[in-house]
Amino acid sequence: MTAALRHALVAAAGIAACVSAAAFDTAVPRAPAAAGDAGRFVWRDLMTRDVRAAKRFYGELLGWRFENARRGELPYVLARAGTTPVGGIVDVTSLAGAGEQWLSFMAVDNVDRTVSLVESGGGRVLVAPREASVARVAVVTDPQGAPLGLAQLRREIPDPAQPAASHFFWQEYLARDAEQALAFYKGLATYESAVLETRLGVDYHVLRTTRGRAGLFRIPPSAVDVQPNWLPYVLVENPAALAARVQGLGGRIVVPAAPERRNGSLVVIADPGGAVLALQKFPF
Repeated sequence: MTAALRHALVAAAGIAACVSAAAFDTAVPRAPAAAGDAGRFVWRDLMTRDVRAAKRFYGELLGWRFENARRGELPYVLARAGTTPVGGIVDVTSLAGAGEQWLSFMAVDNVDRTVSLVESGGGRVLVAPREASVARVAVVTDPQGAPLGLAQLRREIPDPAQPAASHFFWQEYLARDAEQALAFYKGLATYESAVLETRLGVDYHVLRTTRGRAGLFRIPPSAVDVQPNWLPYVLVENPAALAARVQGLGGRIVVPAAPERRNGSLVVIADPGGAVLALQKFPF
């Protein structure tokens, strides 16, 4: 992997403004759905300095549709795949120090208690717990510096067993210290873990609750520019074909499709602002 996977730590003031305007206010489906559990990733927000470019990129690449809205005094863009909300876009142009990246939110049983665990475990709080209409939320960084949103839900969010095309369906944690990260997140979200495979001396751990929720592996020592981060995955039918369109839409390929990487089913891309995400066919 390359320097494009370097996460830009979002300034606390910027995140605080974004969280107060986050999609938890309106975007969560209101119909009854399967109950969630701690450790499940339930939402993603894109922090960007060019909302127009982001909408064009994701709209043409993934077929997302967008709704412009405001949360308080701040603009917010809701992204949908079909009729289902899948994420949000936040304009951070006016926020000094805010980086362009995807911020993922993980469900927790008690956000205040989880924030205390983060602090006692060596992480830090960017945004203290605060109320939104359907969740109590916070934003933290873990001991290795990776940003993460936390959401104590007060409304159920669908948890489909079969992922749908153009929806987020997986997360991976890229760690400098895999053992430390495993211990931290097992304490935070009561994950169980198992090694799914080992390639080139690197163990791929699957973090589980009621089912697999995320992967975790050590960043290769040669990837000196890659910082620990949570990488979101979007389900697509033909990653290589989509990758061929990325550059023309203003993005770039970070990790190209290759037979040795999940049978050519995975590409990692950066959008026009540099925010990184993975596209994968599943099952591969």
